[in-house]
Amino acid sequence: MPPRNKNKNKTPKVGEAVRIAIEVTIKKFLTNEDLKEWEYPSSLTAVERAYVHMEARKYGLKSKSRGKGSSRYLTIYKREGSAIMQKDATMNLTSTSRTLLLSLLSKHPVTTRERQDCLPPVERCKDVYQDGKENSRALGRLCSGSPQVPPPASSKALAQFRASLPIYAFSENIVQTVNESQVTIISGLTGCGKTTQVPQYIMEWHERSGRPCRIICSQPRRISAVSVSERVAIERGEKVGQSVGYQIRLEGKVTPYTVLMYCTSGVLLRTLMSGESMLASVTHIIVDEVHERDRLTDFTLIVLREALTKFRSLRLVLMSATLDASHYSAYFNNCPIITVPGKQYEVTEYYLEDILKQTGYMSSEMEKLRKQLDIRKEQAAALDRWTHAVTKGSDAEFTVTSTKTTAQVLIYNFCRKLILIKTFNNAGHKEMDVALSDAWAYGTENHFFQVLYLIQSENVPVDYQHSETGVTALMVAAARGTLEVVERLLSLGASVTARASNNYTALDWAKLLNRQEISDTIEAYTLTFELNTTCTPMELASDKRLSESDKELLELYHSTVNDNRVDYKLIVALISSIHLESNNRAILVFLPGYEDIIKLKELILNDVSRLSHKTKMILLMLHSNMQTSDQRLVFKPAPLNARKIILSTNIAETSLTLDDVHYVIDSGKVKEKSYNALTGVSQLSTVWISKSCAIQRKGRAGRTQSGVCYRMYSSVRFDAMAASPVPEILCTPLQELCLFSKQLAPPNTSIVDFLSRAIDPPSSIVSRSAVSLLKTIDALDTWEDLTDLGHHLVDFPVEPRYGKMLIYAVVLKCLDPVLTIVCCLSYREVFCVPASASDRRRSCALERAKFANGSFSDHMVLLRIFQNWQEARKQGRERQFCAQNMVNGAAMEMIMGTRAQVLAQLRASGFIKSKGPLDIKYVNTNSDNWAVVKAALIGGLYPNIARVDREHGVLRTVKEHKVQVHTTSVLNESGGTLNKQNLVERLPTDWVMFEEMTRVGRLCHIRTATVVSPITVAVFAGPSKIPFDALSDSHCNAGSDSEEEDVGPDQTATLKVDDWATFRTDSEAAQLALQLRVKWHSLLSKKLRSNKILT
Repeated sequence: MPPRNKNKNKTPKVGEAVRIAIEVTIKKFLTNEDLKEWEYPSSLTAVERAYVHMEARKYGLKSKSRGKGSSRYLTIYKREGSAIMQKDATMNLTSTSRTLLLSLLSKHPVTTRERQDCLPPVERCKDVYQDGKENSRALGRLCSGSPQVPPPASSKALAQFRASLPIYAFSENIVQTVNESQVTIISGLTGCGKTTQVPQYIMEWHERSGRPCRIICSQPRRISAVSVSERVAIERGEKVGQSVGYQIRLEGKVTPYTVLMYCTSGVLLRTLMSGESMLASVTHIIVDEVHERDRLTDFTLIVLREALTKFRSLRLVLMSATLDASHYSAYFNNCPIITVPGKQYEVTEYYLEDILKQTGYMSSEMEKLRKQLDIRKEQAAALDRWTHAVTKGSDAEFTVTSTKTTAQVLIYNFCRKLILIKTFNNAGHKEMDVALSDAWAYGTENHFFQVLYLIQSENVPVDYQHSETGVTALMVAAARGTLEVVERLLSLGASVTARASNNYTALDWAKLLNRQEISDTIEAYTLTFELNTTCTPMELASDKRLSESDKELLELYHSTVNDNRVDYKLIVALISSIHLESNNRAILVFLPGYEDIIKLKELILNDVSRLSHKTKMILLMLHSNMQTSDQRLVFKPAPLNARKIILSTNIAETSLTLDDVHYVIDSGKVKEKSYNALTGVSQLSTVWISKSCAIQRKGRAGRTQSGVCYRMYSSVRFDAMAASPVPEILCTPLQELCLFSKQLAPPNTSIVDFLSRAIDPPSSIVSRSAVSLLKTIDALDTWEDLTDLGHHLVDFPVEPRYGKMLIYAVVLKCLDPVLTIVCCLSYREVFCVPASASDRRRSCALERAKFANGSFSDHMVLLRIFQNWQEARKQGRERQFCAQNMVNGAAMEMIMGTRAQVLAQLRASGFIKSKGPLDIKYVNTNSDNWAVVKAALIGGLYPNIARVDREHGVLRTVKEHKVQVHTTSVLNESGGTLNKQNLVERLPTDWVMFEEMTRVGRLCHIRTATVVSPITVAVFAGPSKIPFDALSDSHCNAGSDSEEEDVGPDQTATLKVDDWATFRTDSEAAQLALQLRVKWHSLLSKKLRSNKILT
C-alpha cells in the first residue's frame, strides 16, 4: 500500500493557534449565506492545507487544492446541487391490484370537482380561518384569568433562610426597577436565589400596596417548573395550586385564584398564541434561564418585544446565571441591568499546561519531538548569536567583499554544519538549504538569483523554511536589505507571518537591522493582503502570558495529539494523580458523549487494581438515555475509604447538583447537533464548549465547598472560546417556528421578516428554506398564508410533519399505531445505552431486529416496543421488560403521557369525537394494516424519501448523491458489517422513507427508516396540488421521439409526483395511480376545509 494511503486518516500536526484560526474561518464561511466558496492564500504549508481539507470534510464541505509550488491555493466550497438520477423509477401493479383499483374507480369515478380541488391555485383567497389565533383550540396553555391582590403568606418559618440568600439585599432595588422599567434584566450567579425569590418580591409588594397582579414565570424544563413552584409554595406555607401553581405540557395545578404561575417555555408560547386578550390580563412575565438560548425562548422574546409596545403596563423580567446582559439590554432598548453575586465557594483552576506539569505526562511521540526541539533551541541560540553579532556591526559588514566578516563566517559555518549533519531524501530541499545559507552569509545578487530560481523553476515552496534554522527566503532578503528580492518574493505569495526557530518574522529581521524601506514595504503588504484573509495563524493575546516552558510543553503536546478528540490517556493520568495523592472526595468528569464515557471507563478499569490499592474507586456514569434508577446512583454518598468518579455528559452542567463533588475534570467538548437547511442534513459532532459552559462546569466543584477544576485545554484555547453557546434557533429546523410566526406576527409581516427580529436572527436563507418546506407539505400556500392543513398543524404539540401524519392517520383510520410512532419520534431514543461498549452494537441490533419481525421498518420497531411495554405494564413487569430488552422505561412513561396529550388535542380540534358511536374505535379500523400505516407515515415524512440506485448499488436522496443506512437501523441487520452494496440489493423496494439524515464527515446516514412501495409514494407522498404535467404518455403521442432505449415495451407513461419522484410505468397503471391520488387529496382537502374529519 502506498505511504500516502497509509497516512490518509492521520491528523495533520499543526499548532494550536493555526487550528483555532482555521476553525474560525470555516465557521464564518458556513454562517455567511452570501459566500459560496472561500480561498486560502498560498502561504499555507502542505501540512496546514491537509488540516484544512480534514476540517472541511468534518463540516460537510468540499475542498480542492490547485496550482504548484508558490502558487498552490486551497479553496473550500459549500455542497449544493441535486442528486436527481437520469432514469425514472419504475412502478408495476399486480393483476390483483389493477382489478381492485378498476373496481373502486368504476364505482366512484373522479369527478370534475375533485380534479379542480387538486389543481394549483391561481389567485389568493381569504379562508375561513382569518381569526385563527382567536379561535385556536390548542391545549397545553394557561387558562385565562384576571389579576388579583396576592394573599399574605400563611407561614414565615423560612423567612430567616430567605433573608440569608445573596439576592435578599437587592430586593427593594429589584421591585423598584421592575415598577419603573418595562423590561428588567437580572444577572444572578448560581445559588443567589433569583428563581424563587424575585416572583415573591413582586407578589409581596403588590400585597402591601393592595394592587392586583398576575405573574407568569417560564422555565426551560418541566422538572424546574414543578420543583420551583413546590419550593415557593413551601416558603409561603401553602399547597401548590393556591396562590402559586404550575402548568406543564402534561399536567398542571392552577386555580382561578393563582397569582404566580410557573410554566415551561412551550406553555408560555402557546398561551401567547391564544390571542392578545390573554396579555391584557397579565401584569408580569418572567423568563428564567435565558442564557440557555433554547429556540422557544428566543422566539418568545420576539413576540414579547412586539407586545410591549401595545401593552404599556406589562412588565418583562429576564433572568439568568451566565448572561450576556449588555446584549439583551441593547435588544430591549438599553433596559436596566441588576447584577447579583452568587453563593459560590472558591474553585482553583488548572489548564492543560498545568496538568501536563502536574502529571509529568510525556508520551513517546512527545519525547521524540522533544529531542528535535532541543536541537531547535541550539539553532535559535546560534541565530541569536548571529543577530547579536550583526547588530553590533555596521552596514559595511554587509557589503559584498572577498573577505568574510565575523558574522558571515559564523552563520556560514553554522548553516553548513547543519546541512552536513542531516540526511536528505529530497535533493531539492538540500539544494535550497545550501542556497539559503549562501544568500544569508554573502547576500550577493547571484546568491539570491539561485534562491529565486529554485522557487520558480524547481517547484520549491516560496515559504520553504530552512530544515534546521527555520528561516525563509523572505527573512533572508529582509535581513540582507535586498528590497528588489523582497518585492519579488511578496509577489510570489511569500508569507509575512512565518517564523524562524528564534520566533522572528521577516518584519522582525528588517526592523532589528534597521532596514526601514524593507520594513515599510512588508507592513504595507500586510495591511493590503494578509489582513484580508483570516486564515493566517493568529497570535492570541493570552499566549503572551505563558512562560517559555509552558509554550514548549504545549507545542510538544499539540504537535502529537489531535485536540479535536478527547485524550483519554491524559485524563486517566490526571485521575491517577488525584486519586493517589489527595483526599477521597468525588471527581466529576465532563465528556462529550456516551462513547467517550465508555472508552474512559474501560481504560480506568484496566488500571483499577493499581489505583484501588489504598482507596476504593466507585465508577458511575451519567447520561440522559440511562435508566432513572441508574442516574440516581450518582447522588448516593460514597462509603468510607472510597471515592466516587462520575463520568458524565453536559447533563451535569445545570440540571442537577452533586454536593460531594470536589474535583471537576472538564474535557472542554460537547456533542452539538447542527442542521443545514439547504441540504436537510443534521450533523452531530463534537465541538468546543463556550466560556459560559466552562464556567458552569467549573461551578460544579464549588456548590457546597471549595473545589478544583482541571481544564483539559490550554488558557489560549479558553480565551479563544465563544462567549456563549450557539443559540438553538441558529442550528435547528425552523418549520415549527415559522408556523407560530403566522399566528403571532403583525399583519402584513412576512415570516422571514418576523424571524429576522430575533436577538440573534437566523439566516434569511434558512428561514426561506423552512417556509419552502412548509409549502411543500401544504401547511402554507403560495402566498405564505396558512392552509386548512396549516391551521390544524399550529395547534398540535408536535412538529408539523408529525401533525400531518396524524391527520392522514385519522382519515385513513389507522390512528393508534401512527399516534404511538409520532410520540416515539417526538421524544427521544427508546433504547437504553448498555453498560459496556463491547455488547452495545450487537445487543441493540438483535433487539431491534426481533421487534421488526422482517418488516424492514424502524417505525415498526418503535410501535412494537411500546405495545409490548404496555402489555408488560398491565402485568406489573415493565421493569423486567425494560431490562431484558434494553428499553428506556422513563422514555416509555413520557411517550404514554404525550400520547394522552396529543389524543386530547385531537379531540379538542374535532378529529375525534369525545363519546358516542364515532369514538376512537372508528379511526382505528385499519390499524392492523401495516401498508395503510406506511401511507400515513409517508404523508408526513415527505420529502424525506431515498431512492435505490440499483445500477450503482447506492441510496440517493434529492440533495445527496450517496447516503448510507445508519448502523442502528434494522435495514442494516448486520449492525454495519454488511457490504453497503449488498445491503441495498437486499431491500425489497426502491424507496425508503426516513426520519432524518445526519452527516458524519463526508458520509450522510439516514436514520429511522422504512421501505415503502412505489404505489404508496405515487399516491400519498408529495404536495396535494397536482401539476398539469403529472401524466404524460408517449404511446398516445404518435410523433414522440423518446430517447429512452432501456425501458420496457409497455412502460410508455410517466407519472410525476415531483422532480424527484417520477415513475415510468404502463398507461393503465399510470392512469389508475393518478386517479387514486386525485381521489385521496380531494377527500383530504374536503375534510380539512369543512373541519369535519369524521363525517
